[in-house]
Amino acid sequence: MKTLFITGGHGGIGQAIVQEFQARNYKIISPSSRELDLSQVESIKSYFSASVPDIDVLVHSAGINFPKPLEEINGEEFEKTLAVNATSLFYLAQIFLPRLKAKNGGHILAVNSIWGIISKPGRLSYAMSKQALNGLVKTLALELAPHNIKVNSVAPGFVDTKLTRQNNTEEQIKSIVKQVPLGRLAKPEEIARAVYYLCSDDNNYITGQNLVIDGGFTAGIFGN
Repeated sequence: MKTLFITGGHGGIGQAIVQEFQARNYKIISPSSRELDLSQVESIKSYFSASVPDIDVLVHSAGINFPKPLEEINGEEFEKTLAVNATSLFYLAQIFLPRLKAKNGGHILAVNSIWGIISKPGRLSYAMSKQALNGLVKTLALELAPHNIKVNSVAPGFVDTKLTRQNNTEEQIKSIVKQVPLGRLAKPEEIARAVYYLCSDDNNYITGQNLVIDGGFTAGIFGN
């Protein structure tokens, strides 16, 4: 039985990823934010102090967002966004690397965002953190390729999750949908299936890539 370690496994996309891997008979390790506080380096080190699980796949799905313009962002929120969304994956990759090298193979995947390739007003901290993931993924892909470890990311657009419904009115969602060429929000399971493929034995040659899953949103002129 193979093992998946996933952060953010209790969120909308994260839950779908867990379910997809469970259906493929993976053992799932999915710590809550109380068990593993990704904003604190000491929490990460403490969580793994007793032992490091033997895993085949590491998925970083955790993420936070404080949408504010530059003049309203406080330093604590800024630093926490970068820590949870990007920096924590650096530490996790370091921790799990000996395990994956010993297997001479495995997968690391980050759940990115379309705001990792474009941006909009009020997304400074979030976009910066997600764009940092691109550099992390590409560099890890190069460094870990000799050990047959594939490193990729997926960049969802607008996904139909509880959080999306909570943060947007019905009218706002209708406006978003009008800007998506495929005419709807993504389903969480559609993101999860792409994640599974990139982390499965069927993927032997894709590494260093950021797969955009946005219904065509970023292919054209958006925001009108």
